[in-house]
Amino acid sequence: MSLKSLPEDKEAKVTFPLTLNEHLKFQLKVNNCLGPLDVRLGRDLCGAEQDFLHKRKNVVAAALQKVLKLDQELRGLKVPVVAVMATGGGVRAMSGLCGHLHALQKLNLLDCVTYITGTSGSTWAMTNLYEDADWSQKDLVGLIHKARKYITKRKSRAFSMDALKHYDMQLQQRVQEGHSVSFNDLWSLIIDRMFHDELNDFKLSNQRQAVSVGQNPLPIYMALNVKENSQSSFEFKEWCEFSPYEVGFPKYGGFIPSENFGSEFFMGRLMKKKPESKVCFLEGNYFDKINH
Repeated sequence: MSLKSLPEDKEAKVTFPLTLNEHLKFQLKVNNCLGPLDVRLGRDLCGAEQDFLHKRKNVVAAALQKVLKLDQELRGLKVPVVAVMATGGGVRAMSGLCGHLHALQKLNLLDCVTYITGTSGSTWAMTNLYEDADWSQKDLVGLIHKARKYITKRKSRAFSMDALKHYDMQLQQRVQEGHSVSFNDLWSLIIDRMFHDELNDFKLSNQRQAVSVGQNPLPIYMALNVKENSQSSFEFKEWCEFSPYEVGFPKYGGFIPSENFGSEFFMGRLMKKKPESKVCFLEGNYFDKINH
């Protein structure tokens, strides 16, 4: 049956014969779905990231000219795209990335970097950095002292009665928002409590403020997508990228705005919008592994 024969935006009953004496009844409603999809398809960079690259290129060119003592300004394709790539490893990865970024800053090379990527423990450092919209223009010694303070601090406060009540309240709210809840979400809240004195409501899309004029490198958070209980990570794995602008799989060329991550989609359309998750839930769950 052609859907074009059904009235648009009105419910219609349709009967299909299964056998001589049996029929299958449908109640259908046809909607016009013309217009742009809510999922961006393609392997090119999104418009927001291209705009960032244009702004960041000016910062990188000026920094390289100063460091290399060039007579002429770098322009166009002569300006390289440099990325700092950090690995996982819990607190060790977190402290290691802080130290490396501080070293680059002391060498006047931090402004030469266009991207910072990380996974697992290194994302703990990255998310703390991007809470400050001008972090790379400030002395990172303060960041290192802050990280050292929380790393060496007693962790018992993360398991106090007040903290447990707070976790329960946060998880209940997450369920009410329509998100699925697992032990990873509880672990995310515990990690967040270890590195913050107060409740942190920061979200991934909030980090756009820290790259709005190209003042900092663009953060790319990496997660490993695997097939649970069917294939090992050696047999099947694929990378998923999280940025302040988009979340998606470069392998398939499918991306959604970061504020829509966790919402429900069908055939490229946003079917059910859910509130954006706090960044702590991404740190403890999605930045580590995404399950089908």
